[in-house]
Amino acid sequence: MNNRFEILAPAGDFENLKAAVFAGADSVYLGVQSFNARASATNFDYETLKEAVKFCHARNVTVNVTLNTILYDTELESFAETVKNVAECGVDAVILQDLGAAEIVKQVAPQLPRHGSTQMAVHTLEGALQLKEMGYTRVILARELSFEQIKYITENCGIETEVFIHGALCVCLSGQCYASTFLGGRSGNRGRCAGTCRLPFSARGDMEDNHLSLKDLCAVDMIKKLKDAGVKCVKIEGRLRTPEYVAGAVDACRKAVNGESFDKQMLRDTFSRSGFTNNYIENKFSKDIFGVRTKEDSQRTKEVLPQLRQLYRREGQYVPVSFKFDMGENSSVLAISDGMNRFSYTINEAAQDSQGDFEKSITNALNKLGGTPFYADSLEINLMQGKYLPLSFVNEARRELAAQLLAARSCVNEYETFEYSFDRNMPRVHSSKLIARFESFEQIPQKYADKFEYIIVPIEQINQPQAEDYKDKLVWELTRDMFNGSEKLKTLIKHAEDMGFDSFMVQNIGHIPLVRGKKVFSSFTLNVSNSVAAEEYKKLGVEFITLSPEITVDNIKRITSNVKTIVYGYGHIPLMLTKACPISNITSCDKCKGKGYLTDRKGMKMPVVCHGKAKGYREIFNAVPLYMGDRQSEIKSDFISLNFTVEDAAQAEKITEKFLKEQPFGKDFTRGLYYTGSI
Repeated sequence: MNNRFEILAPAGDFENLKAAVFAGADSVYLGVQSFNARASATNFDYETLKEAVKFCHARNVTVNVTLNTILYDTELESFAETVKNVAECGVDAVILQDLGAAEIVKQVAPQLPRHGSTQMAVHTLEGALQLKEMGYTRVILARELSFEQIKYITENCGIETEVFIHGALCVCLSGQCYASTFLGGRSGNRGRCAGTCRLPFSARGDMEDNHLSLKDLCAVDMIKKLKDAGVKCVKIEGRLRTPEYVAGAVDACRKAVNGESFDKQMLRDTFSRSGFTNNYIENKFSKDIFGVRTKEDSQRTKEVLPQLRQLYRREGQYVPVSFKFDMGENSSVLAISDGMNRFSYTINEAAQDSQGDFEKSITNALNKLGGTPFYADSLEINLMQGKYLPLSFVNEARRELAAQLLAARSCVNEYETFEYSFDRNMPRVHSSKLIARFESFEQIPQKYADKFEYIIVPIEQINQPQAEDYKDKLVWELTRDMFNGSEKLKTLIKHAEDMGFDSFMVQNIGHIPLVRGKKVFSSFTLNVSNSVAAEEYKKLGVEFITLSPEITVDNIKRITSNVKTIVYGYGHIPLMLTKACPISNITSCDKCKGKGYLTDRKGMKMPVVCHGKAKGYREIFNAVPLYMGDRQSEIKSDFISLNFTVEDAAQAEKITEKFLKEQPFGKDFTRGLYYTGSI
């Protein structure tokens, strides 16, 4: 079972789980009542989780539990208890985003396999290798990868890879979306995404467009190709969808794996947003990737529901068993085996003179396993010449043996667990040390440059002559996205080293191996929000850790003083990191100036900055900046960071002066989540 190629299906509740299993899923993923990225799904309590594990294991189906939210220090002990309960339910793996969560799993249930969530935004070989080094057994790759990139990582990373094959696409790289958080107070990294990208956003100033809503992915017809490339598992998105949707997607995937044709139109009618897209996996980019759910889409779904229900009305038979029948003069024995379990049933009935072809009759009887997960893979029938038994006895024996085998397979294999204790540190104190990040050297306010302990600039600026002016305090920020490969970035890092620079800021876990042994800073994009995660990154060589902007001031001061922390004090938060370009809906790259705006329903304009075809990604910024200058004393961290992106030099100077003087910002700014937190 461990070596097979898997179709992994979503199970938001037990009904969906049954639909997935009956339709032919090899594995399911589900959440418990807390710490999972789909908090609004029904999810499972521990009693129903244990029943789900029994149900699935009886049918050769594995169970992966999503514990893939970021954590706060106040939740660590509760999370450890959750891990203990999940491990005692005998699940097959847990899916994780937070390095603190992963370390707690390692301590509480060290034998429980860990999978790296797509929320970790792993999209490079280096990222996958880093997870392997840390003991993960599987990496769930970013949905934006092309087939060739998936193949390359899979062939070289040394751990299992899992790839999304069907379902909803976020416009933002998973784990890098803060739109729901900052526009609605509901954190996607905490399992509460409000689906902000599905709302109207216009690149023209009107509200007729949905420039952030992508069509659903459907790459089912590429399953065989992915399997041949070595991918371990293909994943269907949809823990918030219906059992009909789950069954339809699983059935299509099962047919594709078996080399059979599947009804793509029915799959589209099951659920789509004006059709499907394969833009990412086929490495092509056009505005065809965008789409919305229309009334016509919904109507087609209603019409196809009865047909879809037939896919999981009866149990699918996917577990092979063997029968052996030995006839005797006065009693006969029927035995069943699944290769690991064996049961026998004695029929105390004398053989009677044959009245026909009994071998054919008993063969038919033993193959009647409908209503069970079993099918007769092999039969050994030893009869007496000219004798038979009434089939009613054989049928009774078959039913009894199937029930015994099913009960035996309905098992829970608990993992050994250990207690976890979290060492709380003394409260932090405020530090007034400032760091500043600039998009270019031209933004740096010369009047206040000496006030910054460190100055962070994108590494693409390495050849600018101003670099030498700030050599003692310059930190090179690594490219946030490496979809076009890491070779160019490696070259830039080597160039920086040759020039005598040794300080770098990483923005993805895949960056860390590239600058090991150097002075390493982390961006907020690593989503560090608790002490254990901070300690884990420190072990990996990250000396200065920027905390998640989704943390409160109360939780900031709880972060262990064993690490040096940086907190966002000013800046337009990058709400989304996108590979799909929303501006492409109204203009071509040739005519685009690399900057634009998206307007939301309230008329707020969010800057969109394209980093060019060479980098292949865009950032969408919050319309108003976060500002803590007048309340900076409440931030208990080692450093406070001013992040300048869309500002010019004059604006940067004015904002820096206000911050240094601890003055109010004025109007049109936000405190982020520092006081309210998120739900």
